[in-house]
Amino acid sequence: MNSDHFESTLDIEIREGLEGLTPGRISVLYRRAPLFRPVQDQTRLWTMFEKSSLVLTAWKGTRLVGIARVLSDGVMYSFICDLAVEPDVQGLGIGKRLIRSVLDRCAGTDVMLRSPQGRFHEHAGLKPLDDAWIVERS
Repeated sequence: MNSDHFESTLDIEIREGLEGLTPGRISVLYRRAPLFRPVQDQTRLWTMFEKSSLVLTAWKGTRLVGIARVLSDGVMYSFICDLAVEPDVQGLGIGKRLIRSVLDRCAGTDVMLRSPQGRFHEHAGLKPLDDAWIVERS
């Protein structure tokens, strides 16, 4: 790892909560990442975040560069609903830091993530499940 790469990861701040977030900032990040979520309805998007159990954000100065949104019962299960990182800073370990922060805050629960990007998640320490089912909304 070169020193530029190492230094660039040090200036990323992980924050908990909605401070600094707006529906506009979230939708821009989701489009760029790309994280395919319904971002056209800003009210609905903001409600998703308000009703989440945990929201973690990654910031490089005043710029939002990553986000993790979690639903949890706090006892058995926690679901990482959304994990997104800006493309120009992907590969710097921001996604891994967000996942580790979720694991720390959701300790004692099984943490699950639904995503087609299996290789990244394996590198972050997540294992694939064979026994999960979903009914997708139309």
